[in-house]
Amino acid sequence: MPAPRADADSPYLHFPRVRIARRLRMLDRTRRARAYAAAGTLVDSLKAFVGAGHAPLAALVDDGAAPEAWRHYRSAGAAGRLEGKPGGLHYYYHAHAAAGTPRGEHGHFHLFARLDPAADGAPRYAHLVAIGVDARGLPLRLFTTQRWVTDETWLPAARVIALAERIAAAPAARTDPVEGWLRAQLGVFAPQIAALLRHRDRRIAARRRGGRRPGLSEDRRMYVLSQCRVSVEDQLAALDRVFH
Repeated sequence: MPAPRADADSPYLHFPRVRIARRLRMLDRTRRARAYAAAGTLVDSLKAFVGAGHAPLAALVDDGAAPEAWRHYRSAGAAGRLEGKPGGLHYYYHAHAAAGTPRGEHGHFHLFARLDPAADGAPRYAHLVAIGVDARGLPLRLFTTQRWVTDETWLPAARVIALAERIAAAPAARTDPVEGWLRAQLGVFAPQIAALLRHRDRRIAARRRGGRRPGLSEDRRMYVLSQCRVSVEDQLAALDRVFH
């Protein structure tokens, strides 16, 4: 599926409602059904958070408290970022100053898939996407990052997309409502995530033309490789347009 037109060396992609609907229609029947089911889970998760008297982010950071810069936040009792079985979803939330952070963004989640361990037994993981959120925990932006940012095992976009789809389709841990909230977003925003990962690879490939540039993945001048603004309201409206 081709990505929306964009400057080859710009991180920005744009998804107005009409484009979201068009890309949803381009999905096969199974993927469209998965996105629609994820939308229902997303709405149910929001209702559950509201019913508990707090917003999604309050499950990780106390209401009214400013997060400590760079601290990794996870739900109480959730597995560590590199624990659990291969193929599982691992995440953390943190906040820190960074150039280009959109107005109103409180911090962001980093989502990972655990991979099979390396030959020496060392854990490996792939970064799926980062989700920038407002002070309530509602998504504002999706973005991908350079390899050095998360110290991940770099995989081509097609493999990362497949990992994200499998994780989105798997049941979430009943004891971790934040995990269910994040899994639902992997399904609901699947078209944007796939486009961002492909654009990420195109930007890296363009930088490598004319030479191997072995240190490119560690280049501290490149942080965000691709990003787009998102809205739960726009995404649900596009899904409703496609299915009704």
